[in-house]
Amino acid sequence: MPFSRTVSLVGEEKFRKLSAAKVAVFGLGGVGSYAAEALARSGVGTIALFDADTVSPSNLNRQLVALHSTIGRSKVSVMRERILDINPACNVRAHEVFYLPENA
Repeated sequence: MPFSRTVSLVGEEKFRKLSAAKVAVFGLGGVGSYAAEALARSGVGTIALFDADTVSPSNLNRQLVALHSTIGRSKVSVMRERILDINPACNVRAHEVFYLPENA
């Protein structure tokens, strides 16, 4: 079972809550990319990603989405693929936008 350690830690009922949870991550830089991956590895059921940026060489030293093979690609696309590789059951919504009140 992929999340057996999480279930052991929090119990079945709380894990069901995690798998039903919907979480948004705004920005997939040095903090957001790690947060999104931690949510996926914890078993969160739905993750919405918001970032209009692309991976650049300056991101290589600090962001999970940044690899030589991903330079120039959308951060939300790369992170979505990574999350689905970790947890194929996760519902990942990738929004290639900067979140502003007028586009909420």
